Amino acid sequence: MNEQEVLDFINTNVRAEKGNRITELSKLTDTSLDSFGITVLFLELDSEYSYFKYVSPNVDPFSTINFRDITIKEVIDKCLS
Repeated sequence: MNEQEVLDFINTNVRAEKGNRITELSKLTDTSLDSFGITVLFLELDSEYSYFKYVSPNVDPFSTINFRDITIKEVIDKCLS
């Protein structure tokens, strides 16, 4: 898998939740997803790419994301790590 494949996966899920198409240079907030849409997106990322694999089981995985400032590039990089 590569960056473009992850970006395509993200955009597919963003569109399914009625959000705006984004690029690697976008911030997560550029998707215009509501909190439910963002939750669905990250659950899909975790299912496909084990996004939360380094989060301790005792920690709420969503508390590890700075939703206001995270970039799509950061999301992609974490998916590929």
